[in-house]
Amino acid sequence: MPLFGLGIFILWLGWYGFNPGSTLSALDGRFPEIVIITTLAGGFGVLAAVSLMWFRTKTFDIGMSGNGAIAGLVAITGPAGYIDAWAAPIIGAIAGLIVVEGVLLIDKKIDDPIGVLSAHGLAGIWGGLSLGLFAAPRLADYNLPGSHGGLFYTGSLTQMGSQALAIVVVFAFVFITSYAVFWTANKAYGLRVSPETENAGLDISEHGMYGYPEQFIPAAEFGMSGVPALERVGTGPISDPEVTT
Repeated sequence: MPLFGLGIFILWLGWYGFNPGSTLSALDGRFPEIVIITTLAGGFGVLAAVSLMWFRTKTFDIGMSGNGAIAGLVAITGPAGYIDAWAAPIIGAIAGLIVVEGVLLIDKKIDDPIGVLSAHGLAGIWGGLSLGLFAAPRLADYNLPGSHGGLFYTGSLTQMGSQALAIVVVFAFVFITSYAVFWTANKAYGLRVSPETENAGLDISEHGMYGYPEQFIPAAEFGMSGVPALERVGTGPISDPEVTT
């Protein structure tokens, strides 16, 4: 969990590069404004995800809180430069709720151990649509030609329609391209390792070394087929029935 938390904060720090940094100028006052908007969305994503998990399980789910942060940051990436600060907590909080429900639902059908489909897919879709709701007219003039703002400002669905069309086009392109790539890779050399290799971990089976301290290594772990018998600190040799006689 400490390494997980560190990874979340590193990603969060990176978001200050491609949200405020994407304005390409720090001279018009928008850089700090977008920093604040990004921070609000990420923070409220955490609060919403943790609160929903507490309501469901009566525990503070640290993993889901991290997903809430990522979901809030993903959702705010599209609209960050075109909304007022009051909308950021709403966008982030809804993303936090979406990621929790999405993870719980998708995990029943698809092997998605870190919730990417929910945190980046579903929250990303919500973020795209949220621009059609919250785009401020004064900011829409920067990069949204032909739009006078989102639904809540103008009562018009014009920007919302543009966002929905973009989501459909991007989804279709990514799905078709990814399916073709993964289908080809699966036919060529396969996408999954053996259950034994997966259980031991790719660190030791593919790279020949453990990626974690020895106290986290299962005592029953053994060398994989084609790999010499492994030796762990303090445990002595571990025999592999396929490489020992």
